[in-house]
Amino acid sequence: MKILAVSAVMRVFSWITPRAAEFIAPPVAAALWFLSSRKRRVIRVNLRAAYPDLDSRRRNRIARASMVHYVRGVFEAGIIWHWPLEKILQCFDESQGLEHLRAAQQAGKGVILAAPHSGSWELAGQYIQQEFQCTILYKPGRHPDIEELLLEKRRRGGVKIVPANRAGLRVLYRTIKAGETVAILPDQEPTQGEGEFAPFFGIETLTGVLLTRIAQRTGAAVVFVVCIRGKKGRYCLHYLKADDAISSPDTRVALTALNEGIERTIEVDTGQYLWAYKRFRNRPEGEKSFY
Repeated sequence: MKILAVSAVMRVFSWITPRAAEFIAPPVAAALWFLSSRKRRVIRVNLRAAYPDLDSRRRNRIARASMVHYVRGVFEAGIIWHWPLEKILQCFDESQGLEHLRAAQQAGKGVILAAPHSGSWELAGQYIQQEFQCTILYKPGRHPDIEELLLEKRRRGGVKIVPANRAGLRVLYRTIKAGETVAILPDQEPTQGEGEFAPFFGIETLTGVLLTRIAQRTGAAVVFVVCIRGKKGRYCLHYLKADDAISSPDTRVALTALNEGIERTIEVDTGQYLWAYKRFRNRPEGEKSFY
């Protein structure tokens, strides 16, 4: 019954084209802004922390834009569920910075794509399948039946998706050693023991060590990618070269380079980052909670 309900909702969302979402999402986001005090507060706290010197009006504009993009991301779930892959690909313009990815791939040591929660990271996974073979690491959710159906939709173009467990990591390492490309979301809050604190927008932030450790152990190149929502329902992938320090044996140096790369992807369009996520939830010992 739950799967039928979710599928029905996704069917309705699939009728909202990306261009239509430009007009529908703002009023929905405005309502959500006033109805969801928790999300509103988290967004404001995060933006004050990340941009303390920014004019409050500018921060508020970014906050409102972030809520609009949050709603658009929900609508896009329907596209992933029900649109033919060919129709999705027609919404994309030529990628920017693709030369960084091509150079990394030509080095032959494998590539790690770091894709933060900015823009349409879900649709990015659909589009990159037409440019190259990729294995994506994902964190299993709480509803296996719904998740399996969603994974089926995500795999339509031939992309390989593996869970963030021991078996999945073994696949990831084999893929990189074969000189191929893998994708990891680098800005999720890590579980206990799987992260260390490093500066993110100048704030000590618990940061996952997986990506940097893989880069160090394999010699794989790291490239950041963000899928930006443009005007008239268009999308565009932006690739950014990572700092070489991201594979440093010094964990703090490597994690600092990782977070600086995430900051650069956010700055492609600040309002498209998922500011509603409690990125600063865990604090160093002795610090009070952000939220």
